[in-house]
Parts: sequence; C-alpha cells; structure tokens
Amino acid sequence: MKNLVPALALLSLVYCKEKPQQEQKAPVQKVPAEAPQAELIKDTVYTEFKPEIIRNLNIKGFDVGHAFSLEGYKIASGNYKPVDGNITLPDTEEDWGNRLLLLNDNNQVTYQSKGFGEAYLYEPYFYKNSQNDNIIIVCQQAFEYFFGGEAFLFEKGKMKYLGNLDIEPNNMEIKLTDILKIKESKDGITFTFDSDSLVLQPGSKDRVIKNNNVKYVYDHQSLKLHQ
Repeated sequence: MKNLVPALALLSLVYCKEKPQQEQKAPVQKVPAEAPQAELIKDTVYTEFKPEIIRNLNIKGFDVGHAFSLEGYKIASGNYKPVDGNITLPDTEEDWGNRLLLLNDNNQVTYQSKGFGEAYLYEPYFYKNSQNDNIIIVCQQAFEYFFGGEAFLFEKGKMKYLGNLDIEPNNMEIKLTDILKIKESKDGITFTFDSDSLVLQPGSKDRVIKNNNVKYVYDHQSLKLHQ
C-alpha cells in the first residue's frame, strides 16, 4: 500500500500534463443595438403666434401692407406700385398684385411669391411647429368678403409656397384664420377647420358643405383638398 499511493499520485500528475487544454473561446462581445431612427413627427400641432410688427418698412417700389420681424428676417405683404397706372417690373401681365416677400438682414429680397391680383386684404398669420420650429404662414385674403388664404412654409431662412386654401367658414362674421387648425405628421401637413359647415371656392362658386372631416393636406409635393 505504501508503494501504491506514490504511484497513483504519479499517474495523476502525468494525466494532467497530457490532457489537452480546452480551446479558449473569445469573450462574447455585446454588439450595441443600432440607434433607433429618429422618430417621424406624429400629429404635432402648429400653434398660432404673433411676431414683432415692423412699422414704416421701406422697400423700393413696394407698397407694404403688413411687415414683421421673424428670426432675423423680415416678412412683408403688399404689392409693387404701378407707375402712371401701368404695370412695371417686377410685375408682369401674368404676375402682379398682392404677394409675400422675404428679406434678409440687409433688406435684400430673397423670396417673393407670385402676385395674387387685387384684394382689399392680404394679411399674414403665423403658426409654429414646437418640434422642429418650422413656421406656416397663411395670408388671409378678402374683398368685401373673405375668400381663403395662401399657405407658405418658412424653414431655416427659406420660404416655400404650399398652395391656396380656397375655403371659408359658412359665417361671414368670421374668417378662415379664425377656424384654422394645423398639424404635421409623417404623411405631411394637414389643415383642418373648426366649423360645422364650410364654403368651398368662396367668392366664385360659394359651394356650402357640411364639415365631415374636410381638410387640406400638403403631402410634401402639393396641397390637395380632401372631403
């Protein structure tokens, strides 16, 4: 027995030396999850606000009706003055009348909308997106009656024409901008109206309809009526 113990110990030692080492596995590295894509804007409400009014803004040859200061720029609505009753540049026979101008801090016109012809009123109203700070400008139009408004997008110092909102509430005491609601989602910008009934093409066809989710939608390409 005394000789057996050392022999067993020796065999055990030899076995341990000859046993192949297990292949070491590389430590498992956790692959970081991909950063989620920026969530698309979902039903973000545009809130109406009133920018600072500019008084006595002088633009050569332009009759300023309304003017505002907006993020270092100037927004003005009005029309170029005819000379001796005649249309002169930049107006043309096809492009004249009330329009919206964007001016930089040097009072240089960097954008002008197409002229909309004559109107007694062409007044800008402003609505801001709380998520991306984009601004919608709707120029309310009127003769003796209100007849819709033109919509523009102001984004990072650039102006873009969206289209004409050819609609009014069926109540001559209030106007489009009194009932207008604006939201933005991944599908575009939606204009809805807080009124039970509406007038389509006011001043021309005056078609009265019930407001069954009537809306205008700007789908990143054009502004269309849905009814």
